[in-house]
Amino acid sequence: MAGLSGLEPGIIWGNFEKLCGIPHGSYNIDDISDMLRTFAENEGFDCVQDEEKNILVRVPASAGREDEETLILQGHMDMVAVHDDPEVDMKGHAIKVTHDDEWVFAEGSSLGGDDGIAVAMMMAIMQDKSLSHPPLELLITTNEEVGMEGAVGFDVSLLKGKTLINLDSEDEGIFTCGCAGGVRVVSSLKLESTAAGKGCFKKIEISGLQGGHSGQMIHLGRANANKLCGRILYELNRECGACLVSVAGGSAANAIPASAEMEVFIPEGSRDEAEKILERLYKELKHEYHGKDDGLRIETSIGTESGKIFSAASTKKAAGFLIAVPDGVQAMSGVVPGLTETSLNLGILGVSEDKLRAHFELRSMIGSAALALKDRMVAVSEAFGAECEVSKSYPEWEYREDSPLRDKMIKVFERMYGKKPVVEVIHAGLECGLLARRIEGFDAVSIGPDMCDIHTTGEKLSVKSAAAVWDYLRELLKD
Repeated sequence: MAGLSGLEPGIIWGNFEKLCGIPHGSYNIDDISDMLRTFAENEGFDCVQDEEKNILVRVPASAGREDEETLILQGHMDMVAVHDDPEVDMKGHAIKVTHDDEWVFAEGSSLGGDDGIAVAMMMAIMQDKSLSHPPLELLITTNEEVGMEGAVGFDVSLLKGKTLINLDSEDEGIFTCGCAGGVRVVSSLKLESTAAGKGCFKKIEISGLQGGHSGQMIHLGRANANKLCGRILYELNRECGACLVSVAGGSAANAIPASAEMEVFIPEGSRDEAEKILERLYKELKHEYHGKDDGLRIETSIGTESGKIFSAASTKKAAGFLIAVPDGVQAMSGVVPGLTETSLNLGILGVSEDKLRAHFELRSMIGSAALALKDRMVAVSEAFGAECEVSKSYPEWEYREDSPLRDKMIKVFERMYGKKPVVEVIHAGLECGLLARRIEGFDAVSIGPDMCDIHTTGEKLSVKSAAAVWDYLRELLKD
């Protein structure tokens, strides 16, 4: 069924579909930010749009509740925008949203339920003048998926509230009350080009992987297509002198890459050996990732016959770097069973201007561990002659033992659901950590409806769960 017409609550899904009609991947947020500002002003509310394009909407309290403390509701407007067809430019591609009555999903692309459903709910709060609530501040930030840049640049002195409900979680019934901090590292390795001699060009495509969120799914051990490129390139270069021509994989540093494409030059006389190596590696990798990423495919075809390749020495250096850099889970928590403590993800890999560029997302529940991993990444990169760009880190959000907000939310949840919610800390990053560092007395909880496979083209948002979380949020505001 095309579109979301007929889904309930209509006010939520109507807003969500409107958001889907505006391309809003990270760094492509001007149009959606302007739309939200106009939307708030048309609903009659004071709206601040800052230089980062963050939106802050002040919603006065319902009659008789003017003296209550201000509550902040917060989410982000950008999404990880990826498409099954790498030729599709997501900067100009509206999400083709649909559903099967149980799940809402997109045709051929990621959905943007993370965090479009939060924005849709805040829009509904502006629209529904019958809701009972305290004074509200609706904060919709930008570029969360690329280092939380909107929250980093937001002036917290604009806020009156100290209590915040973050709407950026993906599991109904789970209250997130702490998260990892992190930092991004981009390593750039200079490569020397040379003319191709006698031989053949071969394109190698890795596909069929599940990918996923590099925080919430890193512990599942799914294959990283970019790392597999490094492994294949290392073997081909070592065993038959293959040279790199190009490589491209991944679209976001915080998403495990599900596919990648690499082209190599095979010297004359080594073609048969290269075929044997690729066949062996395919069997080995299928075995290694059995039960974790069974959809792995490695397909080869004739390359583009480029006259320019990277030298064998540069290829050896690039391949060595790619297999030497760490990836995945680095440490598990010694306090919370089953919680990933420290990890990293090689999310984007490509070649431009004779440089191999690798984008990494580093995370940890412990600030010092994140910095130590960053230092390790810099050391490994520099050992291979690569330069490193290190972004500003975002802090971990420490669990607060005494939380009046959490206590209130648990009581309302138990009354509505007849059971206790799960209270946890997560390995993914949330903007609550940034705000907590700058707002004295900050108290926050993160909630959200059920979603699957965020940051991938398999992303799905539960219709039933979104309705239930909306009902819970309205009851919570009333209470």
